[in-house]
Order: sequence, then C-alpha cells, then structure tokens
Amino acid sequence: MANVDFTVGKKLGIATKPPCDDTGGRDKSEEPVTTETAYEVDGISPEVAIAIGATPEEATVFAAYSGSELPPEVEKLTGGS
Repeated sequence: MANVDFTVGKKLGIATKPPCDDTGGRDKSEEPVTTETAYEVDGISPEVAIAIGATPEEATVFAAYSGSELPPEVEKLTGGS
C-alpha cells in the first residue's frame, strides 16, 4: 500500500517475496526469491498488516485480508472512515 502514513514498530523477522508467476509461464531462473525485514505497524496487529522493507524508513505496509474491503484498522491509514 503506497502513500499511507504509519509508524514502524518493532522488527518481526524476515519476509520472503516469491517470484511473480501471474501468467503461469515464468522461467524459474528469471526472478529470484527476495527477502526483506518485516516490522510491526504501530496500532495494528501483525495478523492484519505488517510493514516490509530494507530499513524502517523504506518499509511499505502490506495488509492481509480477503474480500473487497480493507480491515478497519488499515482503512484508517488510507484516510478512509
């Protein structure tokens, strides 16, 4: 989630980003798995959202949800109700 105002909390560990495979035709050697540091987002449970980045200053929020609506805690970060 870009352009949201949040405060990075404590370090949680390492987050792994698998290579993109949205077309089903990716060659396994094209894009490697990457890892970055995962952090808490102050005021939000890590079960709902975490911040991921090389440093706290570079971290971006990632929300975990299903359906079409963001969790209320995350909606507040985006300026929603």
